[in-house]
Amino acid sequence: MPPRALRFAVFVISFSISTGEYPHVKNASAQSYAFKSTATLLNTMTEDLEAWRMFIGFQHDEILVSVSGAVITDGTDYPAHVGNGTSLSGFPQSNLLNAIDTAGDLTQIQVKVDLIGTQFGVKPPGIPMPKTIKLENDGFRCPAPSHKGKYHT
Repeated sequence: MPPRALRFAVFVISFSISTGEYPHVKNASAQSYAFKSTATLLNTMTEDLEAWRMFIGFQHDEILVSVSGAVITDGTDYPAHVGNGTSLSGFPQSNLLNAIDTAGDLTQIQVKVDLIGTQFGVKPPGIPMPKTIKLENDGFRCPAPSHKGKYHT
């Protein structure tokens, strides 16, 4: 088994942009677009992942208006300006059990975090992917994320 520092949890983030774009503005970089996204964190390790924390490196002046399945780690209220990225912590499911002890029960080893917000300057069909996404728990090192269509893995 590799040392813990080399292990990483598997997670996928996907974004879909709604059609709303109000108010209409002439400056394309100032145009706001509503988005809905889901970040999925799946524990594929042989040990539990306790008090999980995930960093999402937003980069399009995003404003989060709602998050379910997690909270903003530093307690920022909504609407939250997160254009430089933000950390999320699991709530109400803060621990992800391991797949062996749960027989792979996804309700115990996986969490889905739904995000609703506004981003600026990336009009459809552009895909407003974050710069990075990573697990922040101590002792974990995740590979750089990659883009696969509308998904960030």
